[in-house]
Amino acid sequence: MDELGDIIQEFLVESHENLDQLDRDLVALEQDPGSREMLSSIFRTIHTIKGTSGFLAFHRLETVTHAGESLLSRLRDGAQRMNPASADALLAMVDTVRTLLGSIEETGGEGDVDVDSVIAKVTACIEDPSAPKPAPAEPAAQAVPAVETAPEPAAEPAQKPAKAAKAAEPAPAGAEAPAPVAEHSPAPQPPAPAVKEPAAEEPGQNAKRSIADSSIRVDVDLLDTLMRLVGELVLTRNQIVRGVSEVSDPVLARTTQRLNLITSELQESVMKTRMQPIDHIWSKLPRVVRDLSGSLGKQVKLAMEGKETELDRSLLEAVKDPLTHLVRNAVDHGIETTADRVAKGKTPHGTLTLRAYHEGGHVIVEIKDDGAGIDVERVAQTALDRGVVTRDQLARMESREVIALVFRPGFSTAKKVTNVSGRGVGMDVVKTNIEQIGGAVDVDSTLGKGTTWRLTIPLTLAIIQALTVECGAERYAIPQVGVDELVFVDGQSGQAIEHVSGAPVYRLRGKLLPLVRLDETLGLPVRNSDRDVYIAVLQADGRRFGLVVDRVLNTEEIVVKPLTGRMKDVGVYAGATIVGDGKVALILDIPSLARRSHLAAEAVERAQVDQVDSRPRGGGIERLLIAGIGERRVAIPLDMVTRLEEFPVERIERVGSREVVQYRDHILPVIRLASLLGCYDVSEGETVPAVVYTERGRSVALVVEQIVDIVEDHIESRSDLDDDGLTGSAVIQQRVTELLDVRRAILAADPRFYAEMTEITDSMVGA
Repeated sequence: MDELGDIIQEFLVESHENLDQLDRDLVALEQDPGSREMLSSIFRTIHTIKGTSGFLAFHRLETVTHAGESLLSRLRDGAQRMNPASADALLAMVDTVRTLLGSIEETGGEGDVDVDSVIAKVTACIEDPSAPKPAPAEPAAQAVPAVETAPEPAAEPAQKPAKAAKAAEPAPAGAEAPAPVAEHSPAPQPPAPAVKEPAAEEPGQNAKRSIADSSIRVDVDLLDTLMRLVGELVLTRNQIVRGVSEVSDPVLARTTQRLNLITSELQESVMKTRMQPIDHIWSKLPRVVRDLSGSLGKQVKLAMEGKETELDRSLLEAVKDPLTHLVRNAVDHGIETTADRVAKGKTPHGTLTLRAYHEGGHVIVEIKDDGAGIDVERVAQTALDRGVVTRDQLARMESREVIALVFRPGFSTAKKVTNVSGRGVGMDVVKTNIEQIGGAVDVDSTLGKGTTWRLTIPLTLAIIQALTVECGAERYAIPQVGVDELVFVDGQSGQAIEHVSGAPVYRLRGKLLPLVRLDETLGLPVRNSDRDVYIAVLQADGRRFGLVVDRVLNTEEIVVKPLTGRMKDVGVYAGATIVGDGKVALILDIPSLARRSHLAAEAVERAQVDQVDSRPRGGGIERLLIAGIGERRVAIPLDMVTRLEEFPVERIERVGSREVVQYRDHILPVIRLASLLGCYDVSEGETVPAVVYTERGRSVALVVEQIVDIVEDHIESRSDLDDDGLTGSAVIQQRVTELLDVRRAILAADPRFYAEMTEITDSMVGA
């Protein structure tokens, strides 16, 4: 009902504007009756009002405008020529339309406004265009004495003569009038009291404004200017607030608080004028889905949720093309054909859902389909074939990172080039365009169930929340949308930044977090110590990383200023701003910093999964993966670890007495170390961590409860007490840790593992 109310409101505003233009055009048309261009313009305007009123079920309004449209059609086509009688009839029609609009605005309906008299007048002009018609002022003057409330016709407003003419219309209409009146009303002579005339308003009266008077059209450039001025006001407000905090003046403090409040309200109001519902760009997508699905032989239903969610108009324009591409991609790649869906036990039609909502100061737009999902193995193979990644890089990548390869330039899994896809362009452009406006793109997919593309978009580009930090003697701003948390590395508590394969990392809640040093990245003087520093934990490009800075100052609203071309070429800055003390601070580009963090991330991954054949044996430094199983800790030599994976619980299946999981186009045996070691499995999550071990082409997944750490330790104390699958125990990180013999553990859980491997090897040799 609210949506319908908005449509009616827009209809009223537009119609009032059109009627004002019609008054001017009709008067001008009397001076130039043969103007085809003006007649066509008037006809289109009346036709628009008629069509919308019919859609909104305003039947009286539709009937009046239909009569006027019929007369205008004859005038436009040259069937008859414009004369004073036709002009009077059309102006009377305009006045009646205006009265009906006023009734709709006031009561929500057309009321009992008389429309038959004006229809009769217009119809008379059509049926006998040559008949002389009296001027509208004369019948109005004759009818006025019959109206007790208006003794002086000269005092009437411009639209009163037409209304007065309604009461006196049956007399001058002659014998032709009753027929059209009878078509619209059973009464041949509607009584005068049926027309409810609004009381005349004196100029000084405090009258209620009409909907047309309460709204105006404003040039977009003016709104942009207002936004820039508000931005400057926000910067000045920040400087005043910071200055007042250093002065102990209660009066000035109260005044500053008031200024702060007013500025915030003004900023919010100006931003609202630039906001538009996302439905402005969604409204074109049903046609896109309909045409594309039809050409591909698919059935697709489009559902929309949250189309009233508002975005800055400049952002709507920036999001339009990426959103359209993702929708086309979902219909083309995601949703299967009708035959394929039926064969898989799905509904014949696929469903594509668009969802928009506010979250954490930005707008989330999701494009979700219930199609085939993304085949990770196919993406991986395509990436190898096209040289996007190497086999070694692929071996160290998680499933989420493999899926993210679709955003690489030149990447496509399409088997043939069509007018929709296959040329390897699109997804990289989507990612680039969204990141240019300070947003992010993420994808989540389950094979056979569907894919969800998620766009994170800021509410506006002009004023954003940012974290102000300091590195060296310079200040920088980090957009708040990309900040997950802040960590202080306290040297006194023993915390410190570590190095794995030469790359800086930090142990955050048991996991290694790759780090980027801001001073090194920007070529600033490097600190001598890694203690007593701050780490801003950031999220971008589908991964978390830490940004090492010297100090964290505060969080405040900043105004984004564009950079010159030379500064943009540096590649780590998204803009500039002026902070509270009047100094310039550069705004950091988080996606660019994330790409620089990949070097550290790859070093961490290598430390977790690289085979270390040359590590010292017996009493030397050992590199171990520490896993938790119940209350016990188990150490696995890193050279026995091929990959670390997390498998969804629902993907684990049973074959006879064995547990298996589909992995990279193979059936992978699953061994639960908790069962092997006689522990109680307390894992209750939706996924289970697993260590994948591969030998001679065969792999097995060793399921643990959690991955605790990667350690490089000199094992001083070792016990020879062992059990099936264990080589003993040792003290590692002040905890007694059992040392796993991977091969014995596999053999204990699956005695045929190596026998089957031998059979496979023998068959290969024999072949």
